[in-house]
Amino acid sequence: MGTTDDYRINVLRPADGLVVVRASGGIDVAGSVDFRHRLLSLLDEYAGRLVVDLSDADYVDTYALSVLVDVAIRCRVEDRRLALVCSEGRMRRALAATGLDQFVDTYDTLDEALGHDER
Repeated sequence: MGTTDDYRINVLRPADGLVVVRASGGIDVAGSVDFRHRLLSLLDEYAGRLVVDLSDADYVDTYALSVLVDVAIRCRVEDRRLALVCSEGRMRRALAATGLDQFVDTYDTLDEALGHDER
């Protein structure tokens, strides 16, 4: 398991009305504080769709998963779209355990998520 030292987040704005957040490394309890702040700040700052790319995340702990649940709820309340990107495997099972995969669009690749931007 990695440490918070390897946690990174990059924000991309490839188009109007779209923000992509790419997380890498391990997102543990300490990293979750920044993860929450960054995602909620982006929701405050930008209208439109939010894509969270977890493809390069080594792991997310329960705190990071709770951040994603909170962001998903806020997006739903504000009638906004949230998409998550992660490949099959451990990360996808973690999303299923929280029920996130039942009400958030989840894709295997960023290209797939961006290709569904018009849905």
